[in-house]
Amino acid sequence: MKKHSSRYLAAGLLIAWLVDFLFYKKTIGIAYPLWVLISILTLFFLAKIENIKPAKLSYLLGLAAFGLSTANFFRLEPLTRFTSVSASLLISILLVITFKNGFWLWYRFIDYLLNFLIYLGGVVTKAAALFKRPKIETDSEENTPKVSAPKPLWAILRGLLVAVPILFILSALLASADPIFDKGLQNFFALFKVENWAEYFFRVIYILIFAYIFTSSFLFAFFPDANKEKPDPNKTWLKPFLGNIETSIVLGSIAFLFGAFVLIQIQYFFGGTENISIEGFTYAEYARRGFGELVIVAVLSLGIYLVFHTITKKHAQTQRRLFSVLSILIFVEVLVILVSSYQRLTLYESVYGFSRLRTYSHLFIPWLAALIITVIVLEVLQKQGHAALVVGFCSVGFIVTLIISNIDGFIAQQNIMRAQISDQEGYRLDSYYLSELSNDAVPVIFDSYQHTNGSLQAALGADLACRWLDLPDQDQKDWQGYNLSQAAAEKILLKNEADWLTYQPDARENSVVLDGEIFYCGYRWID
Repeated sequence: MKKHSSRYLAAGLLIAWLVDFLFYKKTIGIAYPLWVLISILTLFFLAKIENIKPAKLSYLLGLAAFGLSTANFFRLEPLTRFTSVSASLLISILLVITFKNGFWLWYRFIDYLLNFLIYLGGVVTKAAALFKRPKIETDSEENTPKVSAPKPLWAILRGLLVAVPILFILSALLASADPIFDKGLQNFFALFKVENWAEYFFRVIYILIFAYIFTSSFLFAFFPDANKEKPDPNKTWLKPFLGNIETSIVLGSIAFLFGAFVLIQIQYFFGGTENISIEGFTYAEYARRGFGELVIVAVLSLGIYLVFHTITKKHAQTQRRLFSVLSILIFVEVLVILVSSYQRLTLYESVYGFSRLRTYSHLFIPWLAALIITVIVLEVLQKQGHAALVVGFCSVGFIVTLIISNIDGFIAQQNIMRAQISDQEGYRLDSYYLSELSNDAVPVIFDSYQHTNGSLQAALGADLACRWLDLPDQDQKDWQGYNLSQAAAEKILLKNEADWLTYQPDARENSVVLDGEIFYCGYRWID
């Protein structure tokens, strides 16, 4: 491993320096997928020159990590960006963990957890091996110790790493003690234009820390601690200890409770709003209550199933069948509950319009239903150990759906369409909420602005005028923050700035004039 240690150190330092160059005080845009791409290519390039063969499935992980990272180039909506960054980082870590064996396809939940903890330990210890002093070897013929001389380059580097922090601390103390020395020290630093030396010191430190982490990650990928066998996903990792009777009582009780709830929901499915009114609830009240709680119930049911599947003794065939029947019954009821949740959400949207939270739920529920249906299939096939993999695929599918859907553009389109139908309460466009959407929505808003008239067109124009007013100074923009959606929005806003001037935009007050009244662009509306 130490034969070409300089390669790993150089690669780790490169990736760490890119973190500083691409992200420090920069807006995250094209820089993030670029960093992920360079990191993954560096990993595979190092493997190539070190004659280390990656698993075929590792190429799939690399593509997935890079693909998800591109959301920061295409979208501005916060949850889309956050989930895509998180997923790409987690998949990149999984790539490092299973680089040579590709065992992630057979991992259970416990395997993912344990291997992640092992990776964290490896991050701390792997790179440290490169800085250990060489061992003394004994010459058998002359019985004299033979020492491998350390390379001067690394000795110098180690010396500098130790000396620099000490010098900074001592210099700061001496400067505080003597104003003349302090002035001379400032003049010395001024020669190198490092008036922000504290900031530079901070940046050097975190670059070195990241370099250590990335070097350890490369070493962890290429030199795992032990050759592991491919895990059996259907092999229990914990010895079952709970009896079948106890589990049957628990699952049977849950099935009975869900069944009672489902019977009530069926009445609403076929009775519609008339039955809701009979029970004393208005259309809006029924729509507002419960869809979030029902989604949580569905998620908890999946967790309960996985726990009891692990801890329940199922020696006889009849016991396994009973567990499967009760589990499938619960999941079928959960699917009905999800239908009820989706119906409530749809009613809520028809009454109050669309928001980010409602749209997230709108897209999440079908993926949760797909997950539960797949778990039912796994239970029938007795392949429950693959549940972790299915959860991973459905999670990635949900994130990809967020990226493709353009959440803010969808919300703007739906709410504008509702406003075109009527200007009554519940249909009227919420201009303040519209202004909270990211510039992903600009093409949709501008298209509607061109094809509407009256008060709705004025409201859309005011929103676009505010966005034009908030455009960043072109001279202050950095290429690292380039975003395709932002670029498209800026092109539209700058091309039609004559229209926005009619709204009398005031940069000092951050406001425009709408229907003779001041509309403050920076107003924050909580949904």
